[in-house]
Amino acid sequence: MTASGPAPAPPLDLAVARSRHLLATGVGVIPEDIEALAISRCDTAAWVGPGTLRLLPGVHLSGPFEVDEQARTEFDLPREAGSAYVLDCPQRRGHPLPAELTGFDPVLDAFASGVLTGVEQEAVDHLRAMARRLGGALRLAGSGAVVEPDPDSATDLTVHSPIWLEPDACLAAIREVAPAARDLMADVPAEAVSEEAMEIYGIGVPSGLDLIEITAAGSDAPPLVLRGADWALRGVISYSIRWRPADPAAMASRVPRNLRRPRAQAIALIEQLASVVYEAAGGAVCDDDGFLVDLADLH
Repeated sequence: MTASGPAPAPPLDLAVARSRHLLATGVGVIPEDIEALAISRCDTAAWVGPGTLRLLPGVHLSGPFEVDEQARTEFDLPREAGSAYVLDCPQRRGHPLPAELTGFDPVLDAFASGVLTGVEQEAVDHLRAMARRLGGALRLAGSGAVVEPDPDSATDLTVHSPIWLEPDACLAAIREVAPAARDLMADVPAEAVSEEAMEIYGIGVPSGLDLIEITAAGSDAPPLVLRGADWALRGVISYSIRWRPADPAAMASRVPRNLRRPRAQAIALIEQLASVVYEAAGGAVCDDDGFLVDLADLH
């Protein structure tokens, strides 16, 4: 770092980048942002050299590199892309993509002749989660496909807490913002409920024709993102708040225009529900990719 600020990023080497998976980000994203997200999902994540972040054993992310107009044009990257990170990862490919799965996932479609598997699949999944959180994009080696994950596609939230809310208490809190919420176990005969099931409960919230489901369950191990939180070391109670749309097309990578409003309404309600559960139980809130969420930053 110079007296005037950080040194400028070196330009992206196009010859090297052609054969690598790339994570492209906006100019406002800094290496510390990438590090924080990597640590949230990878217990082996650490800087191992200048500009080289280990994600997994044998898997490294290098950067940032400057993305100029030539790179954006050649790699078909979004106009907002100002930086890129290059993934060094062993290539692991499996069987061809079955025809019935075509069109559901752009990453699968990009490797129809042999889908990603093993450590390569895991690494690309990490990059896709980062791109979704940061509003970035992936360029996939081999096919050259560019994937821009929709940030709103991660609709669900989970409140991890040290406190177990009894079903009636949780239902009462949820009814503050969703009066029509109901206990999903209410119609189940008592004799049909096992002792193990008593440690799990569900609450349903209607949202138009859809359903938002809140389930509560305990775990002895904290999620990776909370491994440094003392209160979570002996386990957590996880309150998962999930959207169950009536139309499966609402969960596609490209949501039809007519389903975007219902999805936006579901997201807004999920955020309200997460807020009331968090206020009642405390803890921390994570998104569907396992990243911490500040409720104040949501919609």
